[in-house]
Amino acid sequence: HFVRCILPNDQKKPGRFDTMLVLDQLRCNGVLEGIRICRAGFPNRLPFAEFRQRYEILCPGILPQGLFMDSRKATQLLIQELALDPSQFRIGVSKVFFKAGTLAELEEIRDQKLSRLIMSFQASCRSFLARRAHERRVAKLKAVRMIQRNARLYVTLREWPWWKLFSKVKPILNVSRLDDEIQVKNDTIRSLEVRALEVTTERE
Repeated sequence: HFVRCILPNDQKKPGRFDTMLVLDQLRCNGVLEGIRICRAGFPNRLPFAEFRQRYEILCPGILPQGLFMDSRKATQLLIQELALDPSQFRIGVSKVFFKAGTLAELEEIRDQKLSRLIMSFQASCRSFLARRAHERRVAKLKAVRMIQRNARLYVTLREWPWWKLFSKVKPILNVSRLDDEIQVKNDTIRSLEVRALEVTTERE
C-alpha cells in the first residue's frame, strides 16, 4: 500500500486536476516505480498451512481426510487443481508467493463458493422448518376433524333411543354386579373359616 500527498493543481483550488503535474509528483515520489516493481515481483505471500486452510474449500475431495499430509505438498496439489498460471506464483521453502491480483481473484472465487454454500444451507434450514410447520398444521387439522367427528357421533348417540334405554338401565346393572361381588366375598370368607376350623381341629 502506498500513501502519498498529491497536489491536484498549482493554484491549490478545488475542482481542478492537472494530469501532468500529478504524474510528475508520482514519478518523483517513486510511486510509479514502486508499483512497477511490485507488479513485476510477487508481493503477496502466504504460509503453506494458511493457504491450505483458506483455499481447500475450492477443491473439495482433493486432499485426503484423516491422514497427515505435508503442507507444501498439499499446497502444490491445490494450486495444480486450481489450474493457476505458473507465471503468477512461486513456491518457496515455507510460503507460496503470488503476483499482484492473483490472491484477490482467489478470494473472489472463495467468497462466491462460500456464498453458494451458505445459501444452500439456509435453503435447507428453511425447507426443514417449512416441513415441520406443515406437519404441525396437518396434525392440528387432523385433531380438529377427529374432535368434530366425535362430537357429531356423541350428539347422534345421545338422541338414539337404545342409548337412552341403556343409560337408564346401567345403574341397575351396577347394583346387580355389586351384589354378585359381595356374594363372592362372603363365599370366600366362609371357605376360609371352614379351613381355619379344620386346621384347629387337627392340632387338638
